[in-house]
Amino acid sequence: MTLEEAIAEHVQNGDLIGIGGLSFWRKPIGLCREIIRQNKKDLTLCTFVGGIEVDMLIGANCISEIKACFVGMEIFGMAPNYRKAIESGSIKVSEESEATIALGLRASYLKVPFMPLKGIIGTDFPKVRNDIKQIVDPLGSDVQVMAVPKIDLDVAILHVPYADEYGNCNISGAVWMDDDMAKTAKKTIVTTERIVETEDIRYLPGKAQLPQQTTTAVVKLPFGAHPTSCYDKYTFDASHIQAYLNMNFEEYKKKFIHSKSHAEYLDIAGGSRMILDILL
Repeated sequence: MTLEEAIAEHVQNGDLIGIGGLSFWRKPIGLCREIIRQNKKDLTLCTFVGGIEVDMLIGANCISEIKACFVGMEIFGMAPNYRKAIESGSIKVSEESEATIALGLRASYLKVPFMPLKGIIGTDFPKVRNDIKQIVDPLGSDVQVMAVPKIDLDVAILHVPYADEYGNCNISGAVWMDDDMAKTAKKTIVTTERIVETEDIRYLPGKAQLPQQTTTAVVKLPFGAHPTSCYDKYTFDASHIQAYLNMNFEEYKKKFIHSKSHAEYLDIAGGSRMILDILL
């Protein structure tokens, strides 16, 4: 399946989208650029730590709500489009912790309406979230817990180092919530650095193996996480990220997002010189 077909067929306006990876590590940027090209609207994003991908989607007016622990550009500073959107109130924010996202996905997987959590009792979460509630253990221990709601993803979008043609995937580095997103989402779209034989997937070393039952579409997209990293292939492209922050977003979108193909994007982003700079 092509990148264009995967997004056109499986992402609809108004969907709740789970984005894999974390910060500048293994983000599905190629899929995010295609969402922008197809002008998808009113999306809710759920991600552990958002970065350039969230900022791009907000800049392109694709997002109405964000569920995340943090959104920013780490050592490079603020995420400018995200900051403007929050200050203007143009998008809704659901304040999350890593635990509320992890347990929200777990609740969806277990098909229960909520999961109990003690760690956020005594914090300001109840002041900014009207969908959580402190309750007493109904089994009689008198322990106070916070009920956090399930997170039912419509689509998960992930980038992985290896996959086979059926959608069995291998993640060699940190997994974060990618495997939970894949198994709880109604649909999962995966881009991959390499398509390998199923037999190879079985024996590749890694932190996670995602079975084909969790994958709806798989697209071969080398450097599909650029300008973020993909362990153990390449690191993040600091020069590109700095260029992004120094450009007007409309200019960036015209130059880098509305390219004719992924190959053209890589050429515009620096071609072989850029690739040699980021290879591990």
